[in-house]
Amino acid sequence: MITLDIQGFQELQDELMKELSALKSDKVVTVGIHEEAGNIESGDLTMASLGATHEFGADIKHPGGTSYGYASKAAADRDEVRFLKSGAGYMELGVTQPHNITIPARPWLEPGVASATPELLLTIQDGMEAGQSMDQILEAVGAVAAAKVKVYMTELKTPPNAASTIRKKGSSNPLIDTGAMRQSVTHQVSSEKVTEGLE
Repeated sequence: MITLDIQGFQELQDELMKELSALKSDKVVTVGIHEEAGNIESGDLTMASLGATHEFGADIKHPGGTSYGYASKAAADRDEVRFLKSGAGYMELGVTQPHNITIPARPWLEPGVASATPELLLTIQDGMEAGQSMDQILEAVGAVAAAKVKVYMTELKTPPNAASTIRKKGSSNPLIDTGAMRQSVTHQVSSEKVTEGLE
């Protein structure tokens, strides 16, 4: 097991940040789901909006009209009620009324980047010692941070999905369904001022 001397770690971080700022650059590296990721497959929602919904949580006003009932005779025998696709299932019992759906926050970006801090500091230190340019260091930092965010997303367990969601997608990981959102996490080095995606 590796342990860190927190006091020494902070001193190293401060020193590296001071040396890094001396290189002077108007460029920044951003990590997350960028606009270019496009929309999710099943609708008009952008992949970035989906990521923000998971990061911060959301309240959605559902118009209702979703069918529910027994998916099969065996389900009816067990009195197991589920949502049904329109026209599908063994027996429809009714449709939902308009209601609010609360999606709990499952922060993945900020804690994911924070989990990369030791590796990021070493990446910066190695780049400076190798005489790399600021662009090269920022590219390396972005790649390390994006990779760590993906690992964090894969390992996230709480808050868990509802039992019905787990049955539907066959996984208990609250952020992973098809893997498309995780795959959309990238980094970009740019000189453009960041105006969106900041809290």
